[in-house]
Amino acid sequence: MTKIALTHVDIVIPFHDNDPMGIVWHGNYFKYFEIARDALLERIGMPIPKMAEEGFGIPVIESHCKYRQALFFMQKIRVFAHVEEWANRLYFKFEVRDPRNNAVLTTGYTIHVAYDLKKHEMLFEIPKNLQEKIKNALPENG
Repeated sequence: MTKIALTHVDIVIPFHDNDPMGIVWHGNYFKYFEIARDALLERIGMPIPKMAEEGFGIPVIESHCKYRQALFFMQKIRVFAHVEEWANRLYFKFEVRDPRNNAVLTTGYTIHVAYDLKKHEMLFEIPKNLQEKIKNALPENG
């Protein structure tokens, strides 16, 4: 399935995200990824609360982050999110960029499975309604 760039969010790094050395603590990068992923899901019409209403969730089963440059308090960043796979799992890729010069500061990904919230079982396919929402968000040439 074709990679689709769906959204980005702008974030100003808050003070509480920094470690004692004055740089963003490494675990907070995943928070920035999650903010962008949530914006992407909202944009396609399937935010997390709607998934829960429909009886499923999408827990993370794998994550990765490549820290290219440190981030700092009050720094402005732009986090891009797109989907690379959406049939049997959701594969979200992320880029953190400097909005002033578009330099890539960080890259990463998260992989999710669909999970039945009532039965407490992993689903072996992403629910069709979510797949359709993603397909409908594809660019015309996608």
